[in-house]
Amino acid sequence: MATQTIRDRFWLWGMKVNVLQETACCGGEKFGRSTMTVEDAIRRTGATNVIVAGGLPINEETLASIPSAKRIICKWAAHQYIGGANAVDYSGASSALAGGNRLAATDSRIEGFHLDDFTESLDAGLKREDVARLMFENAVATRRLPLSVTIYPYLLDRPDIPAFLPYFDMCLTALWHADRIESFPADIARLSEMSGGKPVLLCLYSYDFGGQRLLPGSLMRRHLEVAVQLLCEGRVMGICICGTCMMDLDWESNHVLYQWLEREGDYKLGQA
Repeated sequence: MATQTIRDRFWLWGMKVNVLQETACCGGEKFGRSTMTVEDAIRRTGATNVIVAGGLPINEETLASIPSAKRIICKWAAHQYIGGANAVDYSGASSALAGGNRLAATDSRIEGFHLDDFTESLDAGLKREDVARLMFENAVATRRLPLSVTIYPYLLDRPDIPAFLPYFDMCLTALWHADRIESFPADIARLSEMSGGKPVLLCLYSYDFGGQRLLPGSLMRRHLEVAVQLLCEGRVMGICICGTCMMDLDWESNHVLYQWLEREGDYKLGQA
């Protein structure tokens, strides 16, 4: 494999412009307006790996809007909010996966399908046979896509998670609580062990969603230090930043992120 840089392993969590701000989700009503599209974020960061998420449909129009992307993972969920509560949405996940399979048959940039907020799907009542059925539908499609799943570190003690991990090819784990950064390496090691050593994609935020506060620049720097160490040690396969509808806001954490990318983005992995 050719030598890769940090930027080569850097992923963008692609989101519709202002999707969090418009839904007032997770404090988004306080964020301020964004104008950054996913294509803008690719050009700003130089990162060409994108998870299509946050209000972006899995269709030709979305793909056409990110011509600079080279690697794409399609994201969906197996639940939806109905009347203020979670309900299983198997048909929605199945349809989204089929859409990803279909698009991947003609667009080689698409390389995976991701189920987000998986524990919320479990809370809604998703069963192992549901995930097994998704696997079957994926396997008989014209273009099978590796499946991945979001598991948050603070939910690793749930007894129902280990039984589902064999169904997935990769795991994503995100630092929802910013002050847990020092325990993040141990959490990632635990998730890797639970999954049988499957690759883990580490996800960071420029906002502390768990603490509902802006992330101080010093803490963002520490997040990136830990993430780079894990990447260089081969303990994670990449670093993701969530998400593009926040990345042009005048936050100290965003300034730190761009300074870090400019300074270290071209560092070659495996370099002494």
